[in-house]
Amino acid sequence: MDKRAFSLPKRLYRRFLTRDPFVIAEALGITVIVRSDFTRQKGAFIVIGNNSFIFINGGMSEYMQRLVCAHELGHALLHRHLGNVPGGMMEFEIFDIKDATEYDANVFAANLLIDEQEVLEMAHEGYDVVYIARELNLNVNILLVKLNEMNKNGYDLRVPYEPPRKFLGSINDEVGEL
Repeated sequence: MDKRAFSLPKRLYRRFLTRDPFVIAEALGITVIVRSDFTRQKGAFIVIGNNSFIFINGGMSEYMQRLVCAHELGHALLHRHLGNVPGGMMEFEIFDIKDATEYDANVFAANLLIDEQEVLEMAHEGYDVVYIARELNLNVNILLVKLNEMNKNGYDLRVPYEPPRKFLGSINDEVGEL
């Protein structure tokens, strides 16, 4: 795993004082375009010339657009070279968590969107992952990614399971749902 997927979101938060991937992308000169003509694909990152673009499916809820934008921002900052593929990345590449770049982008998104202290406070109060995900307006799978990464970095949190390897490609707009 690319260690920057854990550390870079923290630096971005300190620099920009926001966890909003749309605001951060704009500040970094990455153009985000919300499109209404996507059918199945949730998002994509491409580089045209020297310009970076994130495309987001406009048919999703705001929270899903935010999650996908954070994931694609991870690609933009960790895997810029992959954005030079003619026509962009294909969906089967984007959402395969077995692929190291996809796992990195999911870890980046989890670390950007989720405040560790909020999670720790709720976990210590005894709340389960589904409740915490609903309270933080997240899909439970991205929270599980965050919890797994927190455990790798010295925490001892109960993580009931690892998210399905293609969760981002298959989840819908249900906050807190598996």
